[in-house]
Amino acid sequence: MHHPMRVVALDLDDTLLRSDGTISPRTVDLLRAWRAAGNYVVIATGRPPRNIAEALPDDFHQAPWITYNGALVFENGVKIYENLMSVEDTRQIVSLVQDSLPSCTLGLEIDDILYLNQAAKRPIAYQLANLIEIASAPSAKVLFWHNDFAALDPLLSGLPAGARALLSDKYSLVQILAASADKAEALRFVVERWQLDMSQVAAFGDDVNDVEMVRTAGLGVAVDNAVPAVKAVANCVTRSNDEDGVALVLAELLDQV
Repeated sequence: MHHPMRVVALDLDDTLLRSDGTISPRTVDLLRAWRAAGNYVVIATGRPPRNIAEALPDDFHQAPWITYNGALVFENGVKIYENLMSVEDTRQIVSLVQDSLPSCTLGLEIDDILYLNQAAKRPIAYQLANLIEIASAPSAKVLFWHNDFAALDPLLSGLPAGARALLSDKYSLVQILAASADKAEALRFVVERWQLDMSQVAAFGDDVNDVEMVRTAGLGVAVDNAVPAVKAVANCVTRSNDEDGVALVLAELLDQV
């Protein structure tokens, strides 16, 4: 009997990637074997498009990349899907955060460029800008860092209806996206183009932005280092990202093909 899984969908940081940012050779070999057997690989990450290729072997650069937690999807470097925030919503959010948190370092992702409202102490590539002026095109996300999420309730309750906040304790990171943008929605779009459905997907993740993808996949897999919210919706928990957790499940799936 053929196993129904045809697609593996992989979060990058702290899931597919080890703590040093590399993929284990064993995992790469198994991913290649998975594709050689006629199956598909999808990358599903919170990263912007510009920071994905460096993490992957060259032969996975043509695979579909779900970027910005589902706001944009690229295949062969071509955009095939977008779910962005409107200019009006983006400007409203920027004003709201800057009024509520005047000293906050605020970021805005538009057209694969990160714009910040002030210099950051973080080792990331960005351009300084007046964010209200820059927000003249739809945006993939607004982001900022904050150490006390509970204190943000009044701010986040004021978001426009077209947006939602994703709060990651792991990085003290707040990401604001289009209300319907998430990895699961984007992944559903990708697999339906192959005339498959989510029951044929094995999805791997570790953080809050992976919850819906792991919950709605036919096989939802949490790595052992995942946050409790991901483990709660997963069908199984594999070993951590530093212990070849993804490879262990891939080997089992290949045995069942």
